Amino acid sequence: MNQSFHLRNILSKRREKRKFVLRLSSDSEEKSCSTMTGIYNRIGPELTPVVRTLLILNGGIFAVQLLLSWTVGDYLTFYLGMTSDLVTHRLFVWQLITYAFLHSVQNFFHILFNMFSLWMFGSILENYWGGKNFLKFYLFSCFMGGFFPWILHNVGFHQGTIIGASGGIYGLLIAFALIWPNQELLFMGFFPLKAKYMVVILMLIIALSGPGGNIAHMAHLGGAIGGGLYFFYYNKLKSKIPAFLSLGRYLQKRRMRKWQEEMNRKIHVREEVDQLLDKISKSGMDSLSRKERKFLKDASSKYYSED
Repeated sequence: MNQSFHLRNILSKRREKRKFVLRLSSDSEEKSCSTMTGIYNRIGPELTPVVRTLLILNGGIFAVQLLLSWTVGDYLTFYLGMTSDLVTHRLFVWQLITYAFLHSVQNFFHILFNMFSLWMFGSILENYWGGKNFLKFYLFSCFMGGFFPWILHNVGFHQGTIIGASGGIYGLLIAFALIWPNQELLFMGFFPLKAKYMVVILMLIIALSGPGGNIAHMAHLGGAIGGGLYFFYYNKLKSKIPAFLSLGRYLQKRRMRKWQEEMNRKIHVREEVDQLLDKISKSGMDSLSRKERKFLKDASSKYYSED
């Protein structure tokens, strides 16, 4: 009977643990809603790892651009800025991403407001999504900020060389406004504004401070479209990709299959244990066969031992 009581006590504790996990799951949803306010300090959000790396990378490349422009000329813009003809005819396809890490050396406000927006909104979104998901979203928005003008260029709307992180920033602004439209923020650390209004103001500032003409606006529009598409359709599109084309999905399915098999085994063992415990409570331990006792002992040590 002592063993029976011990096993029932373990089962009771396991049930309490499952209830606690469910409460944690519920609490995590509430926590995600307060993520944005939770990481704020007096002047803005705390700097997150990926955003910090992006700021350092953009700042370092801008310093190199300045140095080259004062000496031998800004060769980085030729090789890394997004020039549609070079992408089409010389296959400089990397430019569809690398353009986003260059900025105009004649216009300091361009990089200033881009980096301000990256810090202000990127840190919050990274904290909310996690670094890996945030980086994927940001780079996709940057890519669309180059890809959209390239498409337009090849159908007759000719574009010059595009530089600047504005495409990625616009994607972040769209995502932020969709998640927290009415969240009040301190613009420049002093003026309280709802997120949806601050996003509009920053979009106007970035558009006016960009390197002129329709070139920047097409990149902005492409980034905004990319951010919106990724935000709304990424999971749906991902689910339609055949598993054999996605190593990540294949490994995930394999892990899930093993986990499901293990869970099924545990459920089966739990049912068997419950039946044996009922038998013990009615007829005593002596009513069990040698095989049943061994099964009960093995199940107790494998599935119900204390952590």
